This record gives sequence, C-alpha cells and structure tokens, in this order.
Amino acid sequence: MDSALPACLAAAVLAGFIQGFSGFGSVLVALPVLLAVLDLREAVPLVSLLALSINVVMATKLRGHIQFRSMRLLFASSLPGMAVGGWILEGAPDSLIKGLLGGAILFLVFHSLTSNRPRAALGTGWTLAAGFLSGCIGLTTGANGPPVIAWAARQPWARDELRATLTFYFLVTGAAIVGVQAVTGLATQRVLTLFGACLPAMLAGLWAGGACSGRVGEAGFRKAVLALLALIGLNLCWQAIAAGLAGR
Repeated sequence: MDSALPACLAAAVLAGFIQGFSGFGSVLVALPVLLAVLDLREAVPLVSLLALSINVVMATKLRGHIQFRSMRLLFASSLPGMAVGGWILEGAPDSLIKGLLGGAILFLVFHSLTSNRPRAALGTGWTLAAGFLSGCIGLTTGANGPPVIAWAARQPWARDELRATLTFYFLVTGAAIVGVQAVTGLATQRVLTLFGACLPAMLAGLWAGGACSGRVGEAGFRKAVLALLALIGLNLCWQAIAAGLAGR
C-alpha cells in the first residue's frame, strides 16, 4: 500500500465535506494535508482531480441557478492567467508556490471577515482581474478559488445562485487545469492510482457535508473554517519564508 494513502484519504473526505457544506474551500483545506505526504507536483494534480469530481456532482445539483452571463469575461481572462501559472509551476521553487497559496488563503480569510458592505455587481476591470488571478493561482497550486470567491461575494445573487455560479466556474476551469496538467506530464500513474482510491472517500465526505449543511449552524461553521484556513495560510507563508531564508 502506498504510504501516503491514509493522509490522501483524510484529505479527500475533508475536501468533500467542506465543499458539500459551504460550497467552496475543498482545495484550500485538502492541499496542505496532501503537501505533508506528497511532493508539490503530485499533490496539485491529485487535488485538482478531486476538485473536478466534486464540481461535477455539485454543478449537476445546482445547474438551474447558474448565472451564465456573468461567466464570459471571467473565463476569457482566466486563459492568459493559466498560461502565466503554467510558466510559474514549471520553473518556480516550491517555496514560492507555497507562499503564493498561503497568501491566497489569507486574502480569502481577510475578505470574508471584512466583507460587510451591500452587494453590488462589480465592473469589467474587477471581473478581468479576478479571472486572471484565478487562472494563474489555479494552475500553479490547484486552488483557483480565492479571487473568484471574493469577486462573487460582491455580486447581488442569492445563496444558491452564488454557489451554483462558483461551482460552474470551478468545473470548467478545473477541467482546463487538469487537461494542462495531463499534457505536461503531472498526471502520473501514482497520482491517478491515488485519485481512484480517494474518489469513494471524497464522495462520502461530499454526502456528509450536504447532510450536515441543514442541521449545523452555518455561521459558526464558517467561522471555524475561516480560523482553520487562517492557520493553514500562515503556516504555508512561514514555510515559504523559512525555505527562502535557508536558501540564502
């Protein structure tokens, strides 16, 4: 048995549960767990495959609430972002990528804690920026959520519309990210084997998260998730700084 499998199974269950409950956050929670037992260039494609599978299920359930018109500019600006992300992933040190992921997580936490203004549709510039940053971060770390979640949180949408539109965006961009990773050779035999083993665990977590979403106070749960994400983000940033200092 692969020595990394127990941690990968735990990450898969956690990813499914978080996504099923809150509608986002699977990669941000699962990737640091995977990084404890896998190389970055194995953890990223594995978590990307898990996230893609989650979003297929979620998009099917929420398809009637997707705001397709708002997605056009977001998708268009994500493509050049993915190109830049591919270049970074190919030659950047692990410390830089961990720092990028940690910064993205902390940005999402900060935005979630300070976002109390009335929602209003954002302009074209903000949409283009969110798409570009999402594409870049997504291909580099597998976690393309923070910029788009921050953007979507400002839109005048109901809860199901917000979750459905985010899920659809993550589904389409996730498929593109997985495709690029496959072409560049990151989807190795080990990654695919671990994905096959983790898929049932992820689906179980997704079901459990959906079942709990109507029974547990969402406000309290979201605060706990944000606290966990903040610790993860700080830890990744510290690892990046420590690695950079050690490399001097």
